[in-house]
Amino acid sequence: MQKTETWYKAEGDCPAEDFELASYLLFEAGVASLEELDPTDDGLSHFCFYTSDRLERDRLVQQFPQYHFRVTEEPDTDWVQVFRDSAKPVQVSPHLWVRPPWVKFTPEDPDAVVLELEAKTAFGTGEHDTTCGVANLMEFIDLQGKSVLDIGTGTGILSMFARRRGAKLAVGTEIDPVTLPCISENFERNGFEKSDCVLGYLNVFRPGVQFDVIVCNMFLREFLPMREQVVQLLARGGKLVLAGLLLTEKEFVLQWFKDVGLRMEREYSSREWWSVLGAIRT
Repeated sequence: MQKTETWYKAEGDCPAEDFELASYLLFEAGVASLEELDPTDDGLSHFCFYTSDRLERDRLVQQFPQYHFRVTEEPDTDWVQVFRDSAKPVQVSPHLWVRPPWVKFTPEDPDAVVLELEAKTAFGTGEHDTTCGVANLMEFIDLQGKSVLDIGTGTGILSMFARRRGAKLAVGTEIDPVTLPCISENFERNGFEKSDCVLGYLNVFRPGVQFDVIVCNMFLREFLPMREQVVQLLARGGKLVLAGLLLTEKEFVLQWFKDVGLRMEREYSSREWWSVLGAIRT
């Protein structure tokens, strides 16, 4: 395969609340990978993409004038090596750290959980605001001896965190079979015999199965179709942690809580993202 000598870059922006839609439209149009840049104080989300084909980049730029793309060219770089050299441990929550496999790290806090993770084909290595939101709220739940359901487990980070904090069972669900080898590898790497991850939607569970704690980190539009099943899977007195929500969706979710008998115990917000810990009213 011929080595790419030049990468053609396009950097654009949109209102922060429109980034999710912009991502969807750009991916649908053919962008292979979209990088969200560091946040600024201008109320905009800044992002960029690269391609080895200048004509392809220019086609995409012309298709989306609303994103004010600026175009540049960059010489080829070994980004994998750059990433490995710059990687460092991430503190996801007060008692959860994540480190890449090639980075050695021991936290000062003896009670901290350190997970060794590599995302590969799955989402969730701890850097994103939504993962931080779930982990922070999980710290307010006594997980000792509890059963936990992690919907859309990704890398398995939240399931492993639950296990390390004393959960007797932490079942993860995934609908993408490509993520399963990554999940199994991550659990094995962190000293677990198996992942307890299941492939499929929530109907894989037998009628009557319930969990003490359910965590779900996904967009609201993905959660809504399963919300009734989630309530049925939550045991009496159970706890529910939702993330992947926008601050603008807070009132809608709180109204749904009220409708189904959940009360909000805690909330966590970071930039435009909002996470919530709820409990079944007893």
